[in-house]
Amino acid sequence: MLYKKPKNDAMEIHERAVKKYNAEYEKMQGCGVFLYQKRRECVRLIEEIEAFVSGIANSPKEFEKNLLDIQAEKEKFHSTEEYGAEALSSSVKSGVGVATGLAAGTAVASLAPSAAMWVATTFGTASTGTAISALHGAVATKAALAWLGGGALSAGGAGIAGGQALLALAGPVGWGIAGASAALAVFSKGKKNKKIADEAIAEAREVTIAGANLRETTAKIQSIIDKTSLLLSKLEDSFNECKRLKGSDYLSLADSDQKRLGILVNNTFSLAELLNETV
Repeated sequence: MLYKKPKNDAMEIHERAVKKYNAEYEKMQGCGVFLYQKRRECVRLIEEIEAFVSGIANSPKEFEKNLLDIQAEKEKFHSTEEYGAEALSSSVKSGVGVATGLAAGTAVASLAPSAAMWVATTFGTASTGTAISALHGAVATKAALAWLGGGALSAGGAGIAGGQALLALAGPVGWGIAGASAALAVFSKGKKNKKIADEAIAEAREVTIAGANLRETTAKIQSIIDKTSLLLSKLEDSFNECKRLKGSDYLSLADSDQKRLGILVNNTFSLAELLNETV
C-alpha cells in the first residue's frame, strides 16, 4: 500500500513517545503522592506541637500570634484538599465533556479522592492561574478538568485526534492528556497513509514536549520534598528536646529553654508554610 512503511515508522515513533511519556508520568505521580503523604505527616506533628505550646503557661504574645499563623496555613492546606475531593466528585457527576465522545467521568472516574488531593496540593492553581481554593461551583467543575484530566496515556482511547484534543486541554504543567490512544488503531476509514503518518508524528512531538514538562515538574516536586523532609526531621528533633517542658510556666524557665521553645514555634510555622508551597 502506498506510503505504508512511512506510516508504520511514524506509528512506532508515536508508540515510543507514549511509552516515554508514561514512564515520566509515573515518576511524577510517585513524587506527588510521596509529597502529599509527607505533608500529612507534617500536619500531624504540627498539631501535636500546637497542643504542646498551648499548654505552656504565660507564654509570650508572639507565640500566640505564631500559633494563629500556623492555624491559617493549616486551614489553607485543608481547604485545598477539600477542593480536590469536591472537584473530583462534581466532575464525575457532571459529565462535562473533555473531548469529542469523552465525558468527564471517563477521564477522572478512576481517580481516588486522595489522588485529587495530591494534585490539588501540589499544583495549587487551575490552568487559568487562579488559586483553586478560590474557585466554586460550575467554575470549579470546569477548571478541575484541566488538572484532574491528566494522566498516563491510555490505550483504546480516542486515537490521534483524541490525543490532540486532550493535549489542548492541558493543565498547569501540560500533562492533561489522559485518554489519548497508545494503540493508534482507531482511525477514520479511508484516511490515507500519509495523513495518518503526519498526524502520528505531530502528536508524538506534542507528547514528547509534555514528557519534558513532566521531567521538569518532577524535579520541582522533589525539591519541595527535600525541603519538607529536612525541616520535618529537624522539627521532630527539636520537639523531642522540648517535651520535658510540657505544662511548664514559661516565666520560670531558664533562658536556654525559652530559646528552645522559640525555635520550636518558629520552625513549626516554617513547616506550616511549606504545606502550601506549590509547583
